[in-house]
Amino acid sequence: MLSFIVYYIAHNPDVKKKMLKEIDSIFQDDKMRPITKDDFYSLSYCEAIVKEVARIHPVIHLLTRYIDKPNKVAEYHWPADSLFLINVKSVHNNDDYWEEPNKFNPDRWIVKNFEPKKGSFLM
Repeated sequence: MLSFIVYYIAHNPDVKKKMLKEIDSIFQDDKMRPITKDDFYSLSYCEAIVKEVARIHPVIHLLTRYIDKPNKVAEYHWPADSLFLINVKSVHNNDDYWEEPNKFNPDRWIVKNFEPKKGSFLM
């Protein structure tokens, strides 16, 4: 995933500029000091970059879920011992959930009160 992060930063100078501005604002004159827990939680744009890369290029493409009891999911009745395969890449790139899903846009994560639709981001 790190290689994709580097790729997208290198190919999106505006993203790189915003990221460096955020880092500079936190570390100010002491660029060599160790990162603290508070610093980590203050790097919201850096977090947005990581989430956006994970959305476009998920670390895993398939998740499995198993039910051991009969259950009703999506208006269907499923027997015990059913196995579900969830295509994470398809969910993350579905235009029913994401505006311009194939576009790298970390700013989508910065919008005030933004939360992805339930079940649309699996990280």
